Amino acid sequence: TRAAANPLSSPCQIRYTTPRRCELINRMASLAFRTLPFVSLTNSTRAIPQRIAHNHRFPPRPRHIAMSSISREVIATENAPGAVGAYSQAIKANGFVYISGQVPLVPGTKNFNSEDVEEQAEQVMKNLEAILKEAGSSFSRVVKTTILLADIADFAKVNAVYGKYFPVDPPARAAYAVRDLPLGAKVEIEAVALAP
Repeated sequence: TRAAANPLSSPCQIRYTTPRRCELINRMASLAFRTLPFVSLTNSTRAIPQRIAHNHRFPPRPRHIAMSSISREVIATENAPGAVGAYSQAIKANGFVYISGQVPLVPGTKNFNSEDVEEQAEQVMKNLEAILKEAGSSFSRVVKTTILLADIADFAKVNAVYGKYFPVDPPARAAYAVRDLPLGAKVEIEAVALAP
């Protein structure tokens, strides 16, 4: 028996094929395109057949990268005023020294060195220097400072004192006037420096 005149009219496209052979070919074709059985994905990928779970269409599970803990060291020295609140004089972490804002307290006391803003600025810088030294750093390694003033009109006087400690390549800086400073101080300065 010859195949149909139009070779595309039937899956059985082989010439001189018997009806029985044509039936077998059609059955094999249907088996080849049979869809996979339904698999529930509600629990986990463990329910997926192994031949599917390893298919490239399923992305690999993310790898958990262990992050090393960042070292953190509290810096404290008697050569600078002790904390008057819930804070440390400075913290050394991740290659930097973060110094809390310093006011013109005389170390070991609760008194300011003076009421004059220039002298207060001088004491603040000495306090910063003592903490930097304790941390193994120095003014030459300071990268950022923040100056807080009780009166912006004092900026020029404070800046003159401040500039003596950074004669070359001074660090980045921000300066603000605020309503009040701790203990009635006229100036407060905080700093960030590179650790040794």
